[in-house]
Amino acid sequence: MIAMMITVSMLAAAFAGCLGDDDDKTTVKIGFMNPLTGPLEPDASGFSWGASEAIKDLNAMYDDYEFELVEVDSGCDGAVSGPAASTLVDSGVVAVAGAACSGASMGANAVLSAASIPMISYASTNPGLSDATAYPLFYRVVPSDAIQGPAGADAMTDAGQTATGLAILHMTNDYGSGLADAIGAAWNATAGNALCSFGMVGYEDTTTNFQTQAEALVAATDCTGVYLSSYITDAAAILEALSAANYTGKIFAGDGPAGIGLYEKLSDNTLAANMIVTAPRAGTSYGDFEARYDADAASIGSIKTYVLTTYDAVMIIGKAAAMDGAINDNIKSVGTSFQGASGMHSFLANGDVGGDGYDICTYDGAAAYTCAKYWTATGGVQASS
Repeated sequence: MIAMMITVSMLAAAFAGCLGDDDDKTTVKIGFMNPLTGPLEPDASGFSWGASEAIKDLNAMYDDYEFELVEVDSGCDGAVSGPAASTLVDSGVVAVAGAACSGASMGANAVLSAASIPMISYASTNPGLSDATAYPLFYRVVPSDAIQGPAGADAMTDAGQTATGLAILHMTNDYGSGLADAIGAAWNATAGNALCSFGMVGYEDTTTNFQTQAEALVAATDCTGVYLSSYITDAAAILEALSAANYTGKIFAGDGPAGIGLYEKLSDNTLAANMIVTAPRAGTSYGDFEARYDADAASIGSIKTYVLTTYDAVMIIGKAAAMDGAINDNIKSVGTSFQGASGMHSFLANGDVGGDGYDICTYDGAAAYTCAKYWTATGGVQASS
């Protein structure tokens, strides 16, 4: 009986000790700004999956920390992301992964930087975010659209776009205007190139009817191609309007509508046939996360590169939080030659990364698209291996 009592006491003490070990873990809250509403809503579930997988891996990696993801809706502009950022500040996050839309990152940064909380965007590409004075404590693991401009221009030339026949149709938000300006500047920088008579036309990102723009483009008979600086939902509506107006020219776009998610928004998949897009190219992927994505890509959805960058943004924050010292200094340290799922990343002084070029992908009009070429600043357009 005595032996039994001792054994039970020992078990009770051991159980209590286990509870104490759990209680001794340091909780680390990581903010995650996800476009649960707005024009990038179709991609939100994929971003969420990438962030959650990073949290799972961080918890498996560190015995002394319990990582938690605090997810908020960033929408696609500062009116939504600003209050969401305040919620994250009140929640006690150490840093924030996000936002996706450039305007949302700009709005959130004002709140987060005032609270000395760094943020790492996984998808914001507006060139203005490179200004570290205007946007302090801001990092991103995707390149600026200042680089995508030349990539898009070269991709269009490679696809046979006529030198003086290009039109640009763009959202007037921070992403749409920034990319359109970069595309226009890069296109016009080549001797002999110019926009057609349609020129560069903007529209609100809430626009749903593009009949007027489509008819105007068709009426401009010198226009042989159009570049869409858009997101998924509006790009699909534009394709349908162009078809209804009997447009027969080439169609190009940037990373906004890239990915098979575009088909989900189209009434007829053939409307996307031969449309060419550019999207940030992932470098050499480290670890097994890319393989985990590939194993279930159809159900996860979203643009693959941005799911990988979401994972990397959360991982960098988690690893930085597990170090001694100030979180911002630690992010700079971790973000130097960081071997991420989306490639090797090293933050520049302004928080930017150089990137690994851009994939050039063509929709087949059935249910997929193929990235048979890519672009780099040093090599231009090249065939994928």
